[in-house]
Amino acid sequence: MSQPVMPAPIGKRGRAALGMDAQDLSTITERAGDGLRVLGLRFTNDRGCPAERFETLRARLGTSFEGIEIDSSPGNAAGIAPSAHAVLTVSLVDEPGHPTRVALDRVVAFLAEQLRH
Repeated sequence: MSQPVMPAPIGKRGRAALGMDAQDLSTITERAGDGLRVLGLRFTNDRGCPAERFETLRARLGTSFEGIEIDSSPGNAAGIAPSAHAVLTVSLVDEPGHPTRVALDRVVAFLAEQLRH
């Protein structure tokens, strides 16, 4: 998942919500115990995809969840706008070593790993 924004992050519950029904989340949690891996991407300052979403995923999936959180705080070293949202598209800087490019490379590697299973 990349910067999941739905449901709207309104209120404490909405900020932590994953936007899936309980049965789907239960199935994913169960499959995580059988080796399923989930990769998530977000910018740290993204109001549309608050940190609480990744906290929920870590709590439910433990080490089966790999979260990549790219610094978008004001004045960050990579010059990423605090309003950045789309890690793999609009906000991608396709330069070796840039945090968004590192994230893209990890997504490609992750997909390759999963397809080999």
